[in-house]
Amino acid sequence: MKNLIFLSLAIFSACAVLKTDKSGENQTLFTINEDSVTVDEFIYAFEKNRPEDSVAHKSEVDEYLELYKKFKLKVAEAKALGMDTTPTFRQEYSTYMSQLDNSYLQSSNDTDSLVRQAYDRMQYEVNASHILLLVEESAPAEDTLAAYNKLLALRDSIQNQGMDFGDMARRYSEDPSAKENKGNLGFFSVFQMVYPFENAAYNTKVGEISMPTRTRYGYHIVKVLDKRPNEGRVKVAHIMIRNAANAEERIFNIYDQLAAGVDWAQLCAANSEDLQSASRGGELAPFSRGQIVQPFADVAFSLTIPEEMSEPIQTQYGWHIIKLIERLPTSDFDKMEQQLSAQVRRDVRSQVSKQKMLDNIAIENNFIANETNIQKIIELGNHQFENGKFIFENDSLADIVLFSMADKAFIADSLYKFIDKNPRQQNSKQFLFGQFKEFKAETLINFEKSQLAEKYPEYKYLKKEYHDGILLFSIMEEQIWNPASTDSTGIALYYEQNKEKFIDSTTVEMAIFSSRDKLMIDSVRTLYPSAEAFLAMDREEKEALSDQNNDSTKVSLHLEFGELEIAKHQLLTATGMPADPQIEQINDDWYYMIPIRMAGEPRRLAYVRGRLIADYQDELEQKWITELAKKYPVNVDENALKFVYKKLDTQ
Repeated sequence: MKNLIFLSLAIFSACAVLKTDKSGENQTLFTINEDSVTVDEFIYAFEKNRPEDSVAHKSEVDEYLELYKKFKLKVAEAKALGMDTTPTFRQEYSTYMSQLDNSYLQSSNDTDSLVRQAYDRMQYEVNASHILLLVEESAPAEDTLAAYNKLLALRDSIQNQGMDFGDMARRYSEDPSAKENKGNLGFFSVFQMVYPFENAAYNTKVGEISMPTRTRYGYHIVKVLDKRPNEGRVKVAHIMIRNAANAEERIFNIYDQLAAGVDWAQLCAANSEDLQSASRGGELAPFSRGQIVQPFADVAFSLTIPEEMSEPIQTQYGWHIIKLIERLPTSDFDKMEQQLSAQVRRDVRSQVSKQKMLDNIAIENNFIANETNIQKIIELGNHQFENGKFIFENDSLADIVLFSMADKAFIADSLYKFIDKNPRQQNSKQFLFGQFKEFKAETLINFEKSQLAEKYPEYKYLKKEYHDGILLFSIMEEQIWNPASTDSTGIALYYEQNKEKFIDSTTVEMAIFSSRDKLMIDSVRTLYPSAEAFLAMDREEKEALSDQNNDSTKVSLHLEFGELEIAKHQLLTATGMPADPQIEQINDDWYYMIPIRMAGEPRRLAYVRGRLIADYQDELEQKWITELAKKYPVNVDENALKFVYKKLDTQ
């Protein structure tokens, strides 16, 4: 029911376009109690559900105005009863407003584009090398700038002075593996590197070097060595002997036994030194080229036929015999969309949309950070920490400005209050910096929320509709729906007063017992000589009587009971409708017919209860509206109404 209320108000329609005239948009159209409805609010409500460019007639506007006045009368009563002050209302309103705010702050299109981007990148693999300079996320600006400039200089020496990228990586990269691999990471695909690094690799052409790129580890420059189509994944099994003096001899002995027809699973379980896979026939999880060491990947991807087996090969881990189980090519987008969407949501790239939003808010509102003060705040020596909690009372830095936005300064004390709410505090620079980032994001978002009504004219009306829609549901439930549904006396009286509304000439209500045993039908007639006697029996007794006889293999009794359509019921068309209970025989079957309602008589309350309650609710609502109109007189400004007609180009 609540969803129907919201649907009728179009609360979830956040895309309506206002067409109000600035010269009269704030003019009051009518007042109820202490609340007023402006011209632009009414026009917005009237237009949002109408087809574009449709002609508005004066009679439609007048009709809608009456409906809108009734809606506002109910809201006025709800406010007078204090329904907008209850904890339940506040919680529900807060939940709806959070959903509304998020619909303005974030776009699902960003997620869709990230899913498509991931699929497109999945179509090929990148072979890249990098040089890394470690820089903590909380590092001061001068340190990050120094790392950035150093990488720029290294990039220049490689591009313009002929220096070898691999040699420079071995000398300068702070990635420990660079001493051995000269910064080369081999081939990789989407989701295998942190997202900013992946971006640099996929957005840089083969043979070129990226500009310095920031990740959580520090700054990188990335040289793309090659790009090739993604071969998908393979699923293989292997038998492995770890590198040792006799490893080669042992693996070739196993290979000879396999060639002679000895069972793979048997040899794998008895000999493979990959203990995690040996018990399951050496099976490995599916992998792409970039997910496993190159010699192993090269051989695995060279196998083309399931059950095909390689000759022994050596990797840094030992000697292997590889058997192909299946190749798993990249599926089309429709088949992978759901899986990729889940991966995107789990990956750091899911924060791209939020970060883009935060950056835009910061730019639009002249956000200026005081890096010097931020560094002071995240230094552990500047704060007390006792019993798992920072002690900010009398903190000497409480009044320093961390950043400003829209000509307003935000001081450290606000951050301290934010940190105080965290029950899991840590005495570390990383914790303080992380809390600062969260505080900054929350501040930006809260500021943007405070501006939504000014930036988006329809927002203030949607906000009001959420508020009034919840009140409408609450007051209707309390005053109309629940009373009408539970007032058995009132429902019965309303039925007696309005029986003529429920007359039906196409159906009858009847109980029909059937059996091939005449004595059984006679006994039923004795039990139920009249409609009143039949109706006096409860449903369980009727079912028990019928089921008891149906369980017998000697006799059978069937009961048909309810409203029957005269023209389509074979027995009624054959015998006609009896005025009183009577027995009929057709061929070998006997029927005992008990008429309960004749054609042309009102349907019984049990069959019309749903419609009856709806009508009863309408009657109660009309009486209630009349009382509310006396309690809260509605004053319509005729000049404002004329402006509405004019603005809507009514005919």
